[in-house]
Amino acid sequence: MTRLEKIKALIKALSVHLNIGFIRSEQTLDRPGYPFMSYKILSSEPEPAQCIIDEYEPVPGDDTVLQKTSTRESDLVVSLNFIGGEKDYANILAFAEEAHDWIDSIPGLEASDEIGIGVSVQSPIQDRTVYLETEYEHKFGFDFRVRDRKSTTEAVDAVDLAATIAGMTEI
Repeated sequence: MTRLEKIKALIKALSVHLNIGFIRSEQTLDRPGYPFMSYKILSSEPEPAQCIIDEYEPVPGDDTVLQKTSTRESDLVVSLNFIGGEKDYANILAFAEEAHDWIDSIPGLEASDEIGIGVSVQSPIQDRTVYLETEYEHKFGFDFRVRDRKSTTEAVDAVDLAATIAGMTEI
């Protein structure tokens, strides 16, 4: 499952918990009726900032090969918004508060663990209301951080340290 699929799976789990529809922000598809939830990836750590852990294990029966497993940890920041019209104002604030609590709750942590990611709230709930030419579209939202791990495995040649050291002393 890709990172984007994992984020969508988490948003879907939250959507089911709250019983509210959702979309990815800033796409050209038809929007659901009010109220609804939207999400958007705000940032991702650049490659050099990611943590890479390499582990080596011998391959049974072959002293010339090691199995190398590289695990990369990365962070993404996701913005979550609850959107509605004038009559939905109180409801979308309630949805935002419940979602904010759910992310750091045991059911939220269990859902994210099942998907294979870690999540934590990054900001308080904010009023993100916007004016759309003739009326206001009310929004309440917050940001949360998603931590993900990806592992790759490859075979690498083993180094015979004793032979290498012995060869260096002969020079």
